[in-house]
Amino acid sequence: MNLLGFKDVIFDSFCEDKEFVHIYASVTKMDTCPHCGSTKIWVHDHRIQKIKDTHIHGKKCLIHLKKTRYDCKSCGCRFERELDFIAKGHTMTYRLVFAIVAEFNELHSSSSIASRYNVSSNTVLRILHCLYVSRAKLSSVLCIDEFKGDSGNIKYQTSLLNGDKHSVIDILPTRDKNFLFKYFKKVPNKERQEVKFFVSDMSNTFKSVKNRFFKTSIHIVDRYHFIRQVSWALENVRKRIQKDISSKLRKYFKRSRSLLTKPASNLTTEQAKEVSLMLDLNNDLKLAYRLKELFYQYVLSQPNKVRASKSLREWIRRAEESDLKEFKSCITAFNNWFDEICNSFDYTWSNGPLEGTHTKIKTLKRNCFGMKNFNLFRKRIMFSCK
Repeated sequence: MNLLGFKDVIFDSFCEDKEFVHIYASVTKMDTCPHCGSTKIWVHDHRIQKIKDTHIHGKKCLIHLKKTRYDCKSCGCRFERELDFIAKGHTMTYRLVFAIVAEFNELHSSSSIASRYNVSSNTVLRILHCLYVSRAKLSSVLCIDEFKGDSGNIKYQTSLLNGDKHSVIDILPTRDKNFLFKYFKKVPNKERQEVKFFVSDMSNTFKSVKNRFFKTSIHIVDRYHFIRQVSWALENVRKRIQKDISSKLRKYFKRSRSLLTKPASNLTTEQAKEVSLMLDLNNDLKLAYRLKELFYQYVLSQPNKVRASKSLREWIRRAEESDLKEFKSCITAFNNWFDEICNSFDYTWSNGPLEGTHTKIKTLKRNCFGMKNFNLFRKRIMFSCK
């Protein structure tokens, strides 16, 4: 009976305990020599090989396979029957290897996969080493960003995402400008020209990449990254003024800082009263809060690039007139990235899906307690973030 689904294997019996299912089977006899075709063969010896297989009834499976070696009188060769479900010299079935490979699609650590399938962590890593994951083709919407991977002795890695399908294109070992230039130089020019939208944060490195390799594409700055420039400026004003107030008020300001950055339209009546009391304590904080609200209500509400550019220029002018030193870096950033910011009002593309991918990467990194080998880390990301 071939209950295992293996060719040239006869099922004998099985037993099970709390953790394992033990299956006893034997390889069918051979009549001819595979080298010369002679029928003059005799049995040299028998041996029992323990082979690990996929789970049965939720338990780990161990096959005790009786194998026979033969000697040929005609050609003198020693041989045994070749099996199609296991590689020579290995102790794992092919379907167990495929089951382990399928686990790479999830966010499990190598040790947890090894424990689940009754193999060692090194075995799981060896299987991962044998796999090859190629770069996907660039899409019409290319999202690029960095994330803290701490892999390959480099703190930050770079991720490329297909903005249409939200799938990972590639993971790069560093955010270094020279490396990115070398990487995109190898990408065919025809493929680079198909990129219509280039979405990034306010990084000068990514801006250089766009200007060098994606000249015909439209550069869009993700909204989150320029909105937080205003929030940071307001936060810096709060930090400055709370140094000169009493300890009790300082603690209150710090614990209530989220109310200041929250849009006024989303505040409850009680929260609005608290914000009003905080603003009455300092004119600079009140002015910074008005600039923040003006940006939220007057700039972010614009329907297109033309109207957004006019309102943004007006907001920059008012921010300059405020003479708040905390807003100088925000004004500089807005002037340097003016066109890219305004493009985000005409097109809805953002790095939101890429940030979601980074969350999955961080979860994978946490489950694996970090991965120092970048090539293995990249493969795990490419499999789990398809």
